[in-house]
Amino acid sequence: MSTEKLPHWLDVKAIDTALSCTRIPDKAELRDILDKSLSLTPLTVDETAALMRVEDPSGLRRIMATADAVKQRVYGDRMVLSAPLHLSNHCGSECLYCANRKGNTTVERKYMTSPEIREAGLKLARQGHKRVFLVSGQLPNADVEYLAEAVSILYTLFDGVGEIHSVNVNVGPLNAEQYPVLLDAFVGTVLIYQDTYHELSYRAAHVAGPKSNYLARLNAPDVALEAGVPDVGGGLLLGLGPWRYDLLGLVLHQEHLLRVYDVACRTVSLHRMRPAPGSQMEAPYPVSDAEYLRCVAIARLAIPYAGLVLTTKEPSGLWRDGCGVGASQLLTGSVANPYDGWFLAPGQKVPFPIGEACHVDEVVRFLLEEARHLPSFCAACPRLGRRGQEFLSMVRECGMKSQCGPNSEASFEEFLLHFATPRTREMGERLLVDKLDHMTAQERGAAEKLLQKVRAGRMDEFI
Repeated sequence: MSTEKLPHWLDVKAIDTALSCTRIPDKAELRDILDKSLSLTPLTVDETAALMRVEDPSGLRRIMATADAVKQRVYGDRMVLSAPLHLSNHCGSECLYCANRKGNTTVERKYMTSPEIREAGLKLARQGHKRVFLVSGQLPNADVEYLAEAVSILYTLFDGVGEIHSVNVNVGPLNAEQYPVLLDAFVGTVLIYQDTYHELSYRAAHVAGPKSNYLARLNAPDVALEAGVPDVGGGLLLGLGPWRYDLLGLVLHQEHLLRVYDVACRTVSLHRMRPAPGSQMEAPYPVSDAEYLRCVAIARLAIPYAGLVLTTKEPSGLWRDGCGVGASQLLTGSVANPYDGWFLAPGQKVPFPIGEACHVDEVVRFLLEEARHLPSFCAACPRLGRRGQEFLSMVRECGMKSQCGPNSEASFEEFLLHFATPRTREMGERLLVDKLDHMTAQERGAAEKLLQKVRAGRMDEFI
């Protein structure tokens, strides 16, 4: 493995040294690390690695509980919901684990047309979604105009009640001159998943095409930020590389971005490798359910300001538990992809994506029944233009929590009144009362004013 041209911030030696240490932190050291996290100070590589060495049940419970406390302090007790929308599965890369890979002949290929984008967006809006996450394969020459058009279409949708207010884009590395095209369309966060920081694992999985360029992937957030993108998002594909190595790589990456740009990844997605039609690779480093929850909790402690994103593709009990150890956002699945009407028949290729027929009402009801977190459809920050350094400054000062609570209550009440099934609405109204009882007097006063406006017929109320 050559490291001659690795960016200076990816200190492989520091990662290897931290992982080679076998000393388990004693109670005092563990307390100090957790207290540092509670002060909302990002952890170092050595401190993060120390948490990974904790194995006793009592210590693990403290880590999980502290991760939840940090999340509560930063974002409050709410879970932001958004939906993926798959625009295309054409791709110029050969990533062995992915159904989109160029050489996969088992899937049909499709570009979503403008009318289809419009109809799919309306389906999501009619479910109550306000946040959409665009997904596509990575083409040899990324068609940013196509992506920008999709963003613009989604922002113009209105069916009399629902609207889309935040559109994030999962895209491969672009050239600096391409990002303004997305910015002119008012794109939200530009998501550039690293998948794994472990070079050997990365190169073994990404064997051809644009995504095979490991160094370009590492440097992509820098290029985006220098081109004026206010918010970038990162992500790990857990199981592709050693999860401990990848988490330490993520910590180093966040340190670098904060040091150079005074912002880091606004969101970090933590998804596990899953079977895919036509895949040529199983997870080289399988991540168990217990390891997955540890990864989520330690990520929250190490990078306290990031929005940690899980997916409901994970078993329901697992993402529920993830909501209680530091996660702050959920990708809920989508029933609005362009493959809706495709059915398997003899000789027919497999439509993709699969396994996403998950209605948001089902996710909300499960949260109400099992997790007791406040489902949030709030889009106040995108509406107010809170981005980049301004957003991070509010998070650092815990200003998000004081506004997230009331705003989330209002957005959830809007969902209950206009989109929820009767059973979900009944349960949701009870949860709103319970959450009001646990708010500060100031937060409760703000929330009650917003709820009054929503119940009077107003839409998209926030502070």
